[in-house]
Formats: sequence, structure tokens, C-alpha cells
Amino acid sequence: MTDLEKYQNTDLLQQLKKSSPFAFQVLFDKYSQKIYRFSLSYLKDKAEAEEIVQEVFMKIWSSRNELVDHTSFESFLFTMAKNAILNTLRKSKYHQAYLEYSKLHPGKNVLLDEELDFNELNRAYQKSVEGLSPRRREIYCLSKEKNLSNAEIAKKMDISVKTVENQMTAALAEIKKNLRSLGFSGIIFFELFI
Repeated sequence: MTDLEKYQNTDLLQQLKKSSPFAFQVLFDKYSQKIYRFSLSYLKDKAEAEEIVQEVFMKIWSSRNELVDHTSFESFLFTMAKNAILNTLRKSKYHQAYLEYSKLHPGKNVLLDEELDFNELNRAYQKSVEGLSPRRREIYCLSKEKNLSNAEIAKKMDISVKTVENQMTAALAEIKKNLRSLGFSGIIFFELFI
């Protein structure tokens, strides 16, 4: 047993909820290399893999008061890492798509500030989320903001996993439809950030 293995995750999470830097450091030391290797296996880029580790642990620290004790912390970390990896891959893919689009349409720069105002797009996204029905919005926010799995959301809300899946599908379709009305920049925003 290594020095790190003697610390139980449940105890560390309880301490972390009390903003313990020691508990955070132990969890970081215990899992950062695993998350790094996992990220590197998909991204094939050391700097991007390190960014994933930083992003995951920054989210852990910022949401420490909302961590759920009954879930596997390691599974939770890997789910967060997977989502961050997918976002990174998506950004890379759509950056490449934008470069190709720019080559085909050299006179049309779709990313000019006046055409793509990130704050405006973000406001439109927030408005779309707020426009969801209360139940659908709660499910969406638990998934996207709290990084809960469908099973965790179902348990928390006392509904079936299938209901969660259906509500998420409907929420994403509604948000995408609203952002699509903003044109190419709205579609890119949806694909990169949602």
C-alpha cells in the first residue's frame, strides 16, 4: 500500500467540502497521473493532456461543496476528463472545419468580431437554457454544469434513466435550434461549447 492509498476517498471528499487544501492535494497526487495518461491516450499531445488534468481538478475545487459522496470519485473524475477530452477534440475538429471553410470562401471571414460576438452567443445560449421547461432545465443543468451521469440525475430526481435521456435529447435539440437561428456562428458555438 502506497502512502496515498491509505487515505480513503470518502474521508478526503468530506475534508475537501470543508475546503481542505491537504485533501485536494492528496486527491490530485492520487489521480492526476491516471487522468494525464488517460487524456494523453486520446489526445496524443502532452500539453493538451496536462490542460485536461488542470481543467478537471479546477472543476473539482470549484464544485467541492456539491460533490456527491455516494458516487465513485474515480469514475466521476474520468467522466469529467472524458467530457473535457471530447470538447478538446471537437474544438480541434471544428477549427479544422473553419480553416477549410476559409480556404473555400477566402473573402468571407465568418469569425470577424462583428459577426461572431462570443458574449452575444453566450447570452443566446443562456436564454435558450432559461427557456427550457423547469424540469428539462434542471436535468440539463445537472448534466452539463454538475457533470452528473444520467443514472445519478435519475436517482436524484426520482425518475427513470430513459426519462433523463429523453429530456436531454429534447433540451439539446431545442438549444441547437435556437442557436442555429444565429447562422454559422451559432452552429459553431453549439458544436464547440455545448
